[in-house]
Amino acid sequence: MAQLTPPQIALSRLARVDEQLFEAVSDLGEERSSRWVADTAPSIKWHLWHMARWADYVQSLIDPLIEKKRGRSELGPQLWAALGIDDDWGFSGRNLGLWGVGSTLASEESQDLPFPELRQIVAYARATFEALEMRVGVLDETAFNQPFTDWHDNETTLGDALIGYIAHANRHLGMIEALRGVLGMHGSVTV
Repeated sequence: MAQLTPPQIALSRLARVDEQLFEAVSDLGEERSSRWVADTAPSIKWHLWHMARWADYVQSLIDPLIEKKRGRSELGPQLWAALGIDDDWGFSGRNLGLWGVGSTLASEESQDLPFPELRQIVAYARATFEALEMRVGVLDETAFNQPFTDWHDNETTLGDALIGYIAHANRHLGMIEALRGVLGMHGSVTV
């Protein structure tokens, strides 16, 4: 078997966590996926939406690099705004936290978000995960190792930032698995 390159390994891990996130929500109904088990424990819907927003944000950061538009100062398109999802779901004008992805959002504000049915969040997540996987899938080692300023303004490489994103996604997968357990369901999708 041929040895995988770092970008191929990252894509493999990214695709795996994306599928595990879908598996973790596949048998949930509206009540369970919407339930906050404590005021400080966001719902499963919130966690999936948060990771979909993150994927959308990250793919928009990578888009100009892939298109070799390095001199361009604006971000690539986010599906959230381009498809009008923010308007359709009633999120326009609401505080969505840092980068508009739910980070640093207070629990009260998170609980007040007008989430649609889980199937709509899954559809948005599928679109953003696919967009990010597509962008990562075209990276070669040179692009993977290029200098990159991440979302926290850290000077790093694009590959390092992507590994950080994958770690973040795995943390939220773990939170969803734990919430499933609290809700009386088998939790783990990783074993």
